[in-house]
Amino acid sequence: MQLSSLPDRPFELGELRELNESGRFRAVFPAGVFDFEGSEAKLVPATVLVTPGDDGRVVGVGYDFDDGWVRVSSEPVGDEIQEQVEAASDALREWVEATDQRWAEPDGATALADHLG
Repeated sequence: MQLSSLPDRPFELGELRELNESGRFRAVFPAGVFDFEGSEAKLVPATVLVTPGDDGRVVGVGYDFDDGWVRVSSEPVGDEIQEQVEAASDALREWVEATDQRWAEPDGATALADHLG
């Protein structure tokens, strides 16, 4: 999976739903969703993507304001996909803490809105 195929901003929740239904991925799981007061917008700066096929992978990606999308974890799909998705979500949480992502702070929605301008 090429990170360059992802948008140059956090996903909108509707985009993830469309990806999940498109068949491009075996499954898509948002790992963090931000609602904006007075708006329908819901942004997702961290997600777990499960790619299809015999060489499918469980990939955790997070959005960094400076670097764009970062592959935080990636492993071949095994027999216990749910456990792999949970492990990828855990890896994303650890990455967020280790890298001090501004969107994970108490005013994260504001930081996301400011970043998107």
